[in-house]
Amino acid sequence: MTSLTLRAATFDDAGLIARLHTESWQHSYRTILSDDYLDHVAPTERHTMWTRRFHYDKHLWVLLALWEGEPVGFVCLLPDGESERGLLLDNLHVLPGQQGRGVGRSLLQAAAAQADTLQPGRPMHLWVYEANSEARRFYSRMGGEMVDRESVLAPDGRKAIALCYRWAQPAQLAAVQA
Repeated sequence: MTSLTLRAATFDDAGLIARLHTESWQHSYRTILSDDYLDHVAPTERHTMWTRRFHYDKHLWVLLALWEGEPVGFVCLLPDGESERGLLLDNLHVLPGQQGRGVGRSLLQAAAAQADTLQPGRPMHLWVYEANSEARRFYSRMGGEMVDRESVLAPDGRKAIALCYRWAQPAQLAAVQA
């Protein structure tokens, strides 16, 4: 029996989502983004971003993961983002110390099921920093195919390399065991 529950996030969860996003970045992006940005800018910036998204984006889909009732991660799907590539999985974050329990897999599979419901037969994709090797291994184990590589301007103003992972048939993710 698992202690994981998933529920739709609402506008009232914007601050919580921002906190989870920031904590995940502070753990996973220390070598990618500057410490100053992660510690002093990201918390406010993420809060503003999520508040605006929940307020203005009518197609926003966010699912919150709770382990024994405590928020431990979330996933965000933007069906209208980069539509030429398919549906955009914009965020998938699991707090440090909560990984390895199947939270990320459950969130990714739920997003894939939603993507297939919203736009059947269309691919789903996400971008991940090349330096985030742990996330890249996870996406590969989950059947993601690396299809593109771009130099991007990171939120802290630095340049970074981002990789695009794609699932041509998101519905097939339900059967993947990472």
